[in-house]
Amino acid sequence: METFELKFSNIELFAFAVIALALLLIFRAIRNLVPFIIKNIDRNRAFHRYFTLVEIFIWIIFIIFSIQKLSDSNQVYSFGLFGLLMIAAFGVFWFYLRNYINGAVFKLNNKFNISDTVQIGEYQGKIIGMGGLRLEIESENGEVIFIPYNQLSNTVIVKLHPGEMILSHSFTISTPHNKKAKDITENIRFKVLSLPWSSLKKAPHIKLIHNDRELLIYELIVFTIEKEYFFKIEQEIREEFEINKK
Repeated sequence: METFELKFSNIELFAFAVIALALLLIFRAIRNLVPFIIKNIDRNRAFHRYFTLVEIFIWIIFIIFSIQKLSDSNQVYSFGLFGLLMIAAFGVFWFYLRNYINGAVFKLNNKFNISDTVQIGEYQGKIIGMGGLRLEIESENGEVIFIPYNQLSNTVIVKLHPGEMILSHSFTISTPHNKKAKDITENIRFKVLSLPWSSLKKAPHIKLIHNDRELLIYELIVFTIEKEYFFKIEQEIREEFEINKK
């Protein structure tokens, strides 16, 4: 009777593990170094987008190479790697297929069209594109946000009229450190909400970004329905709290 003999090479497996770890560290190092080399935000995003594809391609080549090498000495491990590769490929295929189907369902819904203003979770803006795999919306700040259709299946989508869209404006102020930071924060919040131009539907975001013995620096995000109100709100807050105005 023939018996199945399991051939095993610790050195070979150790070598593949070291190579895999080296690839992982190299990819991680490149991703961490790129922001210091490429300062432009758009170019940085483009690099990460294409680098992800290159990274996936290299990992696929490495796995195929490993399967070929291990098949000569150990069929069990080669079959195992092949099975993992097939599972990963099916996972990627299923992700894109489900995303594509959700996108088709969203497009067949006649309630949403290009140039409609919508609120999707924490994102709000105007629909500028309906791609094959993701929805593109432009926020009031001019940022383009890409939302995969998979996220839309379990998210409440609110269609807004142009007059209902809430705009945001951010700025920083320096205040004297003569009160507790918490008390100053509450005073600023009360002042913003008491202004006639501020939105009552969305409270301002106030974040302390610097704290020393002499001054406090806050970052504010205020909300209103008209862009021309941005300067009025900022001016009122600076006149009352800005250290240079005292």
